[in-house]
Amino acid sequence: MKIYRHGDVLLRQIDVLPEGLKKTNATTVALGEVTGHSHRFNSGLVTVFEDIKKQKYVAVEEETTLIHEEHKPIQVMKGLFQVVMEKEYDVLAEAERQVLD
Repeated sequence: MKIYRHGDVLLRQIDVLPEGLKKTNATTVALGEVTGHSHRFNSGLVTVFEDIKKQKYVAVEEETTLIHEEHKPIQVMKGLFQVVMEKEYDVLAEAERQVLD
């Protein structure tokens, strides 16, 4: 299993896409809530999917590059991936929350 880390985004290789996914019309896998920057692929050879909980999945048809304004670009190989967003634990709220970019 291949794993890619790009800032607060992790791509975890999977064997099969889950059923019931909706195809999006974007190559962006994560938007920056604070900075407005985004983690996105620079190629149309990528299809991004979402499930009903807004969990994202990616089908990379040919090796491509994942880019972000504050990180070095990384090469992502052909394959299927689940997009996992980094979370942090808020001790005062006693709850987990997504890291804001």
